[in-house]
Amino acid sequence: MKKKFSIVMVLSLVLLLVFQMSVVSAAEDKFSETLPATMQENELSLQATMDHAEPVTQLVKAAPAEGLDGTLEHTITAPINLNDAEAILPQSSALRTLAEPSNTVTTATYSGVIPKEGEAVHLYPIYVKPGDVLQVQLDPPLSPQLNYDLYLYEFDMATGNLNTTPIDHSIYGTYMNNYANGTRTLSENVGTKNTTSGDKAYLIEVHAKQGGSINDPFNVTLAISSEYDAYETDENAFHAYGFTVNTSGSSLNTRSISSSIDNDWFAINVPENRNYDALNLTLDNVSMSKGYKVEVYGAYEGNQMRLLSSPADNNVRIGTGTFYVRVYTTGQYDNTNYTLTVRPVLRADKIAITGFNSNEGPNSYPTYQYGRHFRAKDTLTVYGKVTTSDNYAVANAKVDVLWLNQNWTEGSGNRTRAASVYTDANGNFTATLSLPASTGSIREFLPGAINFTHYYDLSGINVQVSERPSVSATDIIYHFAYSLYGGRG
Repeated sequence: MKKKFSIVMVLSLVLLLVFQMSVVSAAEDKFSETLPATMQENELSLQATMDHAEPVTQLVKAAPAEGLDGTLEHTITAPINLNDAEAILPQSSALRTLAEPSNTVTTATYSGVIPKEGEAVHLYPIYVKPGDVLQVQLDPPLSPQLNYDLYLYEFDMATGNLNTTPIDHSIYGTYMNNYANGTRTLSENVGTKNTTSGDKAYLIEVHAKQGGSINDPFNVTLAISSEYDAYETDENAFHAYGFTVNTSGSSLNTRSISSSIDNDWFAINVPENRNYDALNLTLDNVSMSKGYKVEVYGAYEGNQMRLLSSPADNNVRIGTGTFYVRVYTTGQYDNTNYTLTVRPVLRADKIAITGFNSNEGPNSYPTYQYGRHFRAKDTLTVYGKVTTSDNYAVANAKVDVLWLNQNWTEGSGNRTRAASVYTDANGNFTATLSLPASTGSIREFLPGAINFTHYYDLSGINVQVSERPSVSATDIIYHFAYSLYGGRG
């Protein structure tokens, strides 16, 4: 009977562990859509190894994918001339200026409001020297009911007349994404390079496509740069460069961030016939230390740009279609090229626990009444490997690790320990957990030349591939409490 009871108890623990892991996984999926990106993961993460990525040496502008429509729907209708003072500073019109005109603009930010839908606000003239790049960013109001677009026009320097067809425009639909600094829609960005031999004047328009408000301001930031990479300007997803990802991964080292509002955009086409369901995206450590960020977006109906990536996770789940990658800075910037590496995360079909370690070393496998299992105290290190169905190593796979001791109550804070780690280039992963004290619920007498009584708990460990929770492995861990000397046998 004792052996039968032991098997039932072990199976009960395994089932409870698997159930607990599925609940955790379901909860993560449920809340990932509503919680800020910085809250979606707070466990241990290890940087994936990046080796042998093929360099991307040539970039070509990509055609907008389905869901991203750059068709021009709005232009300025009122005549504007550089030499007309009344046109520059209208007294009563929907064309309200944000600031006094200036002959020079380097970096500046302006605020404004648009009371009614269909109205617009203009900032002009903005002069750019020959060879310089102008970049403009609109941070729309923090309201999901408002949809503002950004347009960039140029003046004919011979006549002073404004060309009423914009040279660039950004017309995303409003979609409130969860960023590290709050919930907001993606900024609208435009840009141009003065390729003429003289100063060039430009006009910026903020147009209220949907809604208007006197209580919800927007911000417009301007930046003019004389140093920039050869692919500028690509300030929005409508001008994204195509980025081909090889099976071994691809890296790019020909771009730089030239201003605080510089945006570099890339379009990645994911084919239907593939052996991966996630991409691993990283920037080099030096660029990240400056505040550079990489984000992945999906384009949806109405040009809604939905953030798919999270600062806490280098892996992004993807399907068939086109995905947009944005590189920008939240801190420093210069003309040093950053390195962007994109790797497919092969579809993980198998996961195995290959070993353990604790304060007694990696070979602590006593045979108690529940069989031969690893014994741990204070810490538990789990080693494992993730492979495809045909045993190829899966690099960059995110693995969720959960330890469970059901002798502790839910409210104790000691019932579970969890971590999330990434596999290295060989598909191996390592996760170290700090364990609470054992309750010593099981007492086992060990007779021999010297008698001992060991006290321990029966606990368990579960590892699963984050992208494919059904790919998992479970094992029993003896959670050791203490040993009492029982005299000589």
